[in-house]
Amino acid sequence: MVNRRQNIDPPTFTPSQYGLLTVAQTPPSADAHWMNGVTYQTRCINSADTIYDACIAVTGTGPPPAAPSKTNNTSLVFRGATPFTVYTEFACAPIGISDAQKIATDALTQSAPWEVEYAFWTGKAANQNVVYPHLAAGTQVLDADSIILQSAATTVTGSAVNVRVGIGLLEEAIGNCSNGQGVIHVQRKVLSALFFSQLVESRGGQLFTKSGNLVAVGSGYPGTGPTGQAITATTSWMFATGTVFAMTGPVRVLNQRETLDRTTNTVAMLAERTYLLGWDCCHAAVQVDISAA
Repeated sequence: MVNRRQNIDPPTFTPSQYGLLTVAQTPPSADAHWMNGVTYQTRCINSADTIYDACIAVTGTGPPPAAPSKTNNTSLVFRGATPFTVYTEFACAPIGISDAQKIATDALTQSAPWEVEYAFWTGKAANQNVVYPHLAAGTQVLDADSIILQSAATTVTGSAVNVRVGIGLLEEAIGNCSNGQGVIHVQRKVLSALFFSQLVESRGGQLFTKSGNLVAVGSGYPGTGPTGQAITATTSWMFATGTVFAMTGPVRVLNQRETLDRTTNTVAMLAERTYLLGWDCCHAAVQVDISAA
């Protein structure tokens, strides 16, 4: 565009802190076949029993009865995850924008985290329920081979609680499920209440609870409940999962020859990237009232 005003560079984009992708592990992948979906075996093994030796046990009332036989108490579960693609597109003239590819890539870089977070929470891509697994789910979904694509979130309380109670209940759920580090997922509007109550702390660009669980603060998280329960200005849902992983494909930019519209003599410059996310084991939910922080 030509006018009398001077052309200058726009402000530098700074991504939001503590988003979903900042807490996700990146598993190795030998090739691009993961874009067809993946199957993985959960390894949060928190099933065990105790036993004793009757010869050395002391009860104060005589020897205990014979110890029971050891039994199979651990199971490994197969889970699956499906991919989705985020894209950005804008129309431009075939000439006059020499850095159109960079603009398309920058637009994708800025917008993709929000879209990824929204899909990961709701399970929706192009407004269809096709993203598995996702957070806001109240029903288990199996594929044709009985592999778990979607777990049902366990709601840990029947009514909204303050964030102190909510964090405590979710951390207890993580501990009972895996006894390891998990991830707590919250809407951005909940973050002030968490800091006000001194429930979280920032370390090395990531957010942690006092007991060491990671916190993902999603700008794209809508805050809805496991069965689509709506939020209000002062209420939201928080979810807890096991360790989150993310697989991210390369940025693909369509060139001018592929996108030229001869009727308008414009190029629809498009950039896209494929994502796949999942988690290990735990899946719990709690509704919180941030006005009661």
